[in-house]
Amino acid sequence: MRNAADLRQQCIDALAEEGAIHIDIADVTDADLSFVQILCALRVSAADAGREVRLRTPVPAPVAALLERAGFLAAPTPQDLDFWFHGEAVQ
Repeated sequence: MRNAADLRQQCIDALAEEGAIHIDIADVTDADLSFVQILCALRVSAADAGREVRLRTPVPAPVAALLERAGFLAAPTPQDLDFWFHGEAVQ
């Protein structure tokens, strides 16, 4: 994903479809806070519509480091840990 606008549009498109939303971010090697914010907004929007968002794999190390730096892992809920890490221990 080259920019946040592309990711945002893909999320909007996914919300227009039916069923669970599965996102593959396994190849992400660099991300900024807008990346995490867009995924968080997608989770909220999908939940409001009675839908589920899942990552295909636990977050890659660069995203995990970003989550830590940005404070998303200071007091994560079980749902947050399940979403980002598939229930695995935070590395």
